[in-house]
Amino acid sequence: MLTRFTLALCLLAAPAAAEEMQSQTYRCERGALVQATYLNPGDRSFAVVSFEGRQMGFEIATSASGARYLSADGMFVWWTKGDTALLIHGEGDQEVMVYAECAALPG
Repeated sequence: MLTRFTLALCLLAAPAAAEEMQSQTYRCERGALVQATYLNPGDRSFAVVSFEGRQMGFEIATSASGARYLSADGMFVWWTKGDTALLIHGEGDQEVMVYAECAALPG
């Protein structure tokens, strides 16, 4: 059985139309760089986010504003709105902001 992350990696490896895949680099607080690749095959949306030497797969989730992506294990949230983004770790009352104030770099 494929996990969401495995599916996202398979989609990255497969040829995709330009409108289905976009990459964006963000500069976050403390100068950290975060790379995100967005995959939009059909009516589904995924993000593969690289930060601190790791690469994580996310799938779109319900959001009142912007695009909110949940990691396969549910422990991380990647949230974008316009040219800004943030990364949160944890769940419920135990959430910790990993990166705030991420701004998309000109491409």
